[in-house]
Amino acid sequence: MKLPFTGLSNIQKFFISLTIIFLIALFDYRAFLNRSKQVELYEDLNYRLSSVRVSIAKLEYLLDMFVVARRFENTTVDLIKNDVAKLDENMNEVLGNAEYSELLQNNTLLSEGFASISDDWLTIKNEVKRLEPTMSQDEIMLLHNAVDVNTVLVTEKADRLISAIDESRKTVFAQAKSLALQSIIGFIFLILFASLILYKKVLTPINKAVDIARRLLAGNSGARFKEDSGSAMGKLAFELNKLLDSANDARIIEESKNLILEQQLKRKDLQIESLTGLLTYAGRSLSQTDIFHTAVREAIAASGADTAAIYIAEGMSLKLKASAGSDDIFIKEASVLSSEDFNFFESPKAFWLRGPGGFTSNALAEKLKAGGFEFLAVSPISYNRESMGFIVAVFRENADVNSDGIARFLRAIASGIGVSAGHSGLFQSELNSKKFFERLINQVPFGLAVFDKEGGCLMLNNVLKRYLGFDQRTSFAGAYNIFKDEVFSSQGMLETIRKTYEGYSTEFIINYNPSQIQKYALSGTNRTLRIKSFPLYDAGGEISNIALIYEELTEAESTLTGGEGL
Repeated sequence: MKLPFTGLSNIQKFFISLTIIFLIALFDYRAFLNRSKQVELYEDLNYRLSSVRVSIAKLEYLLDMFVVARRFENTTVDLIKNDVAKLDENMNEVLGNAEYSELLQNNTLLSEGFASISDDWLTIKNEVKRLEPTMSQDEIMLLHNAVDVNTVLVTEKADRLISAIDESRKTVFAQAKSLALQSIIGFIFLILFASLILYKKVLTPINKAVDIARRLLAGNSGARFKEDSGSAMGKLAFELNKLLDSANDARIIEESKNLILEQQLKRKDLQIESLTGLLTYAGRSLSQTDIFHTAVREAIAASGADTAAIYIAEGMSLKLKASAGSDDIFIKEASVLSSEDFNFFESPKAFWLRGPGGFTSNALAEKLKAGGFEFLAVSPISYNRESMGFIVAVFRENADVNSDGIARFLRAIASGIGVSAGHSGLFQSELNSKKFFERLINQVPFGLAVFDKEGGCLMLNNVLKRYLGFDQRTSFAGAYNIFKDEVFSSQGMLETIRKTYEGYSTEFIINYNPSQIQKYALSGTNRTLRIKSFPLYDAGGEISNIALIYEELTEAESTLTGGEGL
C-alpha cells in the first residue's frame, strides 16, 4: 500500500511535520497554561478565604466585647452592622466569583464546604440584622450565642476548606510538573526521532558524499555521487554528477590547451635561450662572421626550421654571410641576391610558398619552392635605423608552423643580430681609428705625452721614449709622474706646469738630463728641449688632462734663446 506522504515533496513533508509539531506544542502549552491558572486561582481563593476567616474572628471578638461590657448603643450597633456588611461583600466575592465556579464544580468537597459556609453565614447575617439598641440583655445574649455558634462553625469549615484548597493546589501543581516533564520527555523523543531521520536522510548521504569528494580529490575522476530522485540529496547528487561530468570534459579540454600552451612555452623558452645564447656569444666575440653563424644555428634550434641563412647588403647586392641546416640550397642557388630581393624582404614576412596564398614573385621564393620547401619566414636586420640585410628561415612539407610566433622570434633575433653586428662594426671602426691615431702620434717628429690631474702619465710617443732613453718595447705610461720628475723640480719648472691645470698654455726651455731621474733608470743623453704645455678639455668644458710637447733644440737655437724658461 502506498503511503499518503510518498508523493509529497520534501518541502511539503517538512511543513506538514512542522505543523503537527506546532499543534502538539500549542496543545501542551494550553494544558500547562490551564494548570498554571488553576494554581493561581487556588492561591487567590485561599487568600480570600483566609481573609474571610480573619474577618469572622474579628466579628466574633467585637460581639463578645460589647456583650461583656453591656454597652449597646446606636453607634455600637451601627459599627457591628457595618462590619457585617463589609464581611458580606468579601463573602459574596468568594462565593459569587465566576472564576471560582469551575474549581468548585470540579471539586465536590470544596463545593459542599462553601455551600455550608454560605448557609452559616446567612444565619449570622440574619441574626445581626435583628440586633437593635432597644433589645434586652437576655435577647442580646441569645443573639450572641446564635452568632457565636455559627461563627465557630464557619471558622472550622474555613480551616478545613483552606487545607483542602492547599491540597488541591498541590495536586494541580504536581499535575503541571508532570505535564512539563512529559512534554520535555516527549520533545526529547521527538528530537531523537528527528535526529534519526536527519541522520538517515541527510547526514548519511552527506558522509557518503564526503567520501566521494575525498576520492575525487585523491585523483579518482570517475567517482560519482549516488543518485536518488526521491530525495533532495539524491537530486543534489544528480546535479553534482552532471557538474562533475561537465568539469571532467572541461578538464580534458583544458589539459589539451595546457599541453599546447606547455609546448608553446617550451618553444618560447628555447627561443629566449637562443636569444640569450646569441647575445652572450656577442658579448664574448667581436667577429661578425661568428655572430652570424651562431645566429642561424640558434634560429634553427629555436624555431624548428629546416634551414636558415643571413644575407648582408654589400653595394647593390645581398651576399650570403652564414647558413645552417639540412640543405645547402642557399650556397648552391642563392649565395648572391639582387637589390630587388632586398626590397622584397625589407619588412618582416611569414608566408606559405604553395597554395592559394603563396608568394611566387620573388626569385629566392621560387628557388626555395623548387627545393621542396613549404613555408618561409624572414625579418630584416637593421642597425641605427638602417637596414643591413635580413635573416630567413624555411620549413619543408608538413611542418608544424606557427607563423605569428616564428615571425616574432625572427624579428627578435634579427634585432639582436643588428645590435651585435652593428656594435662589432662600430668597435672595429673605433679600433682602426685608434690604431691610426697611435701611428700618427708615434710618427710625429717631436715628443708628446699626456698627463692626468695628479700628474700621472697616460701616454707618450716613441720620440719621447727615445729622448728619455726608455725601452720602447715596454710601456712607460702609468709608472712615470711628472710631479716626481727630479729634473723639472731642480730647475723650478713644476710651478709652470701646474699653471696649465688652471687653463694657461706655457712654454719653457730646459736642459734635460734623464740620467738624473734615478727612480726609472733612464739611459737618455742630455738635451736642450723646448717644452710646450697646454690643457685638454672634456665634453663638459672642464680640464681633464694636460699635454706636453717636447721639441729638441739645436746648439744654435739653444745659444740664441739662452736656455731660459718662458
